[in-house]
Amino acid sequence: MSCGGKQNGGTHLPANQFCCPQHQIFVEDFCGSLVGSIPVTTPIWTAPTVNDYFQGTFTVTNNSDAALAIGANGTATTTVPPRSTVSISVNQPTSFNVILGPNQQADYCIRLYKRV
Repeated sequence: MSCGGKQNGGTHLPANQFCCPQHQIFVEDFCGSLVGSIPVTTPIWTAPTVNDYFQGTFTVTNNSDAALAIGANGTATTTVPPRSTVSISVNQPTSFNVILGPNQQADYCIRLYKRV
């Protein structure tokens, strides 16, 4: 906990000042598998509210013989080559998409960071 200032030696506060505890970082991890066609407009993850998480890392392993695409926050997509893994890091994540063609398979893991 951080309290007081230099004038008070860090132990006592004037009546009109407050002492706040340091924030904690909460990390949330979850993974899953995808099979088949998923349209561009269907996110596999959406934040409950805007600015709920300050950072997210999205990892996709393409288990198919054709490239697939991933994207976050509705912006430009990243290609995941066949039989490879790609991670993207996003500040203030709000959504994550994996765009699969017919018969494609992929595994994904999402790591989200939140201040509490």
